[in-house]
Amino acid sequence: VTGFGPSMRPMFNPGDPLLVDRGVTTVEIDAIYFFRLGKHGFIKILQRVPRGEEVILRAKSKNPDYDAFDIDGAADFQVLGRVLTGWKSEQF
Repeated sequence: VTGFGPSMRPMFNPGDPLLVDRGVTTVEIDAIYFFRLGKHGFIKILQRVPRGEEVILRAKSKNPDYDAFDIDGAADFQVLGRVLTGWKSEQF
């Protein structure tokens, strides 16, 4: 998978190849995931956050210009895989 957009800089750059474990379809640990929210695909850090009796997910970017957003149980949400590693490119 390759990500597009600068939201995960400086961890990796747009277009960098990412190795994704597509066998992971649930968020059991806080990590970087490839997921779908509605019709849109995202690559973000998903953090499990307790909220009352349930646990919601907070999607976070590495780039401070991008705000975190919460995903609750009512969202049209699907985990497509967990990002295991990435190859960060550098432009000279």
